[in-house]
Amino acid sequence: MQTIEEMLSLVSCDCGVGIKQNAKGNREVWIGGSLHISAVDGDIPITAFYSGANVHDSSLALPLIQETSKRVNYMYDLQDAGYDADIIREFSKKYGHKPIIDINPKNSQVLRDKIQLIEDEKKKFEFFGLTQLSDTQHYYQRSMVERVNAYLKDSFGCNKIYYQGANKVASVLAFGILSVCIHQSLKLLT
Repeated sequence: MQTIEEMLSLVSCDCGVGIKQNAKGNREVWIGGSLHISAVDGDIPITAFYSGANVHDSSLALPLIQETSKRVNYMYDLQDAGYDADIIREFSKKYGHKPIIDINPKNSQVLRDKIQLIEDEKKKFEFFGLTQLSDTQHYYQRSMVERVNAYLKDSFGCNKIYYQGANKVASVLAFGILSVCIHQSLKLLT
């Protein structure tokens, strides 16, 4: 098995162009980098890696799982359809986690047809293999990382960063992550 350092050495931190389709189907384009975050219940970020914007989110799934597993014990790897890959599911199970990853029907007509036929919520969860109530509740918590991203952008000044160089940008984002972590932890205490 590769170490985290070996996996991250393959990831580019250079400025790049990122293109993503949002929930409404519109393409979003940005220049610079991306922050890949692993968060736990309470929207507390545990691990974060910076990469160029042209690096797909799923490329950092394995290092995120591995590093987060070193820092905390947790049960579920909650991810959206962008992480729908067998290698990610198997890696998650290897660490004793239950992967709850939405199905990405883009490349499979069979899956597209099946998902369109699944109208009942209970049938959908059976299709995903989520048979327990706790599993279905965790399925809806997959947006934790999106909320952490929103906190970073809206409340901690990381919406637009005008520094040049991956180290400077990553430093600003690291302070933002630390701030979110402290803020969310204090919310749990009050």
